[in-house]
Amino acid sequence: MLRTWLRILPLLLLIGSGILLLEGLPILTEPFIRGMGLPFGTLVVWVGITMVPLSILTGIRLIRKPISLVYRFYHRAFWILTALSSLWGPVSYLLAGNWTYTFTRNEGFRGSNLAFSVFIYFTAITIALSLLMFIIFGIHHFILQHKKK
Repeated sequence: MLRTWLRILPLLLLIGSGILLLEGLPILTEPFIRGMGLPFGTLVVWVGITMVPLSILTGIRLIRKPISLVYRFYHRAFWILTALSSLWGPVSYLLAGNWTYTFTRNEGFRGSNLAFSVFIYFTAITIALSLLMFIIFGIHHFILQHKKK
């Protein structure tokens, strides 16, 4: 029973973070940790981005418990994508210089327009890689199943 909940938890966190962001509740702008200036919304986005590859990793049995070399590749790839997405928060903080990820026209790199562009690309690539790998897995699995028949 506990194993089932541990497999479902990433998907529930992903759905929950999506709902919170779509609702745009005022709590998202409230600080989660007052001393650090970390807004609750930043934490929700960070959890959501991290849960995309983790929910795929834990939710699909062939990826969670690979039965062949091909599926071991997907297993490792989704662990790497989970690690990359879990670094989204600290990397974004380093780019912006704050936990609200507001960028100003600084003369240095941190917090500048260039850093904002890197932040947007890093965020998009982090999410897109997980979704792209999931699509590739689905197509590959479909082809393998039809070759067996």
